[in-house]
Amino acid sequence: MKNEYSFIKNGDNIMPIPSGSNYILTAGKVYELHNTQMDTPCLSEVSDFIFPEDYYLSEADEKFMDKIVNTYNKTDKLTTGVLFSGLKGSGKTLMAKKTAMKSGLPIIVVNGSVHAADIESFFAQVSDDVCIIMDELDKNWYLPALLGFFDGVKPTCKKLILCTANEEKEINTYLNDRCSRIRYKRVFKSIDKNVAKTVLMKYFDTDEAADGAAEFCCASMSVVSYDNVVVFGEEHQNNPESSFDEILNDLNIARK
Repeated sequence: MKNEYSFIKNGDNIMPIPSGSNYILTAGKVYELHNTQMDTPCLSEVSDFIFPEDYYLSEADEKFMDKIVNTYNKTDKLTTGVLFSGLKGSGKTLMAKKTAMKSGLPIIVVNGSVHAADIESFFAQVSDDVCIIMDELDKNWYLPALLGFFDGVKPTCKKLILCTANEEKEINTYLNDRCSRIRYKRVFKSIDKNVAKTVLMKYFDTDEAADGAAEFCCASMSVVSYDNVVVFGEEHQNNPESSFDEILNDLNIARK
């Protein structure tokens, strides 16, 4: 009688070979690690990253990202961790995505629904070098369960792990001052007037007008983030007859 299946043996477990075809992860392509209906993590191809037209990176930002990629390329360590933390809406996730693109690696964005224990187990089965993005690390995962993943307790692929977090107090004990887990860290604070002006140039007719708007934002907003400055510029563009005070009064932005 002809066997219906071909089998594989994993430890003491013997199981049919899953159906499908071989797949090689593509450099620069974005994938999402998520759970199937059976609560098993798997990858799916997703759309490439899209960045706002007015997204601004300083020379220092570019050098920081280049340093991360250069270190990853030179190290023989399996894990190179990076933490982008601080102000909400400040561009942490955008910078993580830009860094991922600079790496030239397959990019895997971990969905917050994937259990911490499953993340380590999944990547222990991956042989490709990859860039992993874990957005809102402080909210989505119980960090102690991820320490083995960062420490490389189980052999895994070589990985560049880019994490974002709003509240460092949730992760201080486990990640800060531990370069073996997080080698580089960038803390995002309120953007300065020059950056705000650069963003606002898209929404104002003259350099002088953009400069005045940037000065108002930095003097009046309690949180001068990239997101808030963009929205302020959009509101001016949509309501040019409104004063800066009137625009800010109607927005969900507290004053200083």
